[in-house]
Amino acid sequence: METRIQSSGKLRTRHLPALYLDPSFFRRYVAAAVAARSAETGLASPWRAVPPDEATAYAEIVRRLREGTLGLTLVVSSLTLLRWMQDAVPAYAAEDRDAHHGIHDSDFEGLRYQGWLHGQLGDALDGVLQVDLQGFALTIDAAWEELPALALLDGAERCALDALAARHLGCTHLATVLPEMARICELLGTAGGPQPLLGPAAVVAATAAPPAAGPAGE
Repeated sequence: METRIQSSGKLRTRHLPALYLDPSFFRRYVAAAVAARSAETGLASPWRAVPPDEATAYAEIVRRLREGTLGLTLVVSSLTLLRWMQDAVPAYAAEDRDAHHGIHDSDFEGLRYQGWLHGQLGDALDGVLQVDLQGFALTIDAAWEELPALALLDGAERCALDALAARHLGCTHLATVLPEMARICELLGTAGGPQPLLGPAAVVAATAAPPAAGPAGE
């Protein structure tokens, strides 16, 4: 299996520049992929509908990613996956499953949920780099010196840990739909934090090829 990160826990340079998908962005990225698949199959999607303009932008990101023209490596960390799994529980619970009619074997239910998650993802992770968080330390000194300012910006959104994880990995950019996350990344920018891209349209704009130069003299 390909070694994706260095011993320090940072991404290998061949994966840079890299775009970290935070949980808010990844949730909609998957929802857009499921909706597109549902439109083809006629099956209902369990996820809240993504606005049409956003869906178009997500589809453009996927198209460029699979063509190899995006210019950024899309990165999903184990932390993002965990938060997505937590956010997906209500959609899973809303389905009429045996697990909610007397089956209480947590191991068995965990396997059922894992299978359901894979079914929802489909090919949404094709071309996306899944990475471990290794060597990610959050010290007491950092908690007192750096985190109070982040906590003030973060509020109840709980973005700070994901922003710190993206910085730890060495990602150059971070995709989010939360203004709070964008502000946290801007604050971390002076300490090597990622550049925030707010919404899928911002990702499309940031990765667009520059216009071709006109003839000399124009």
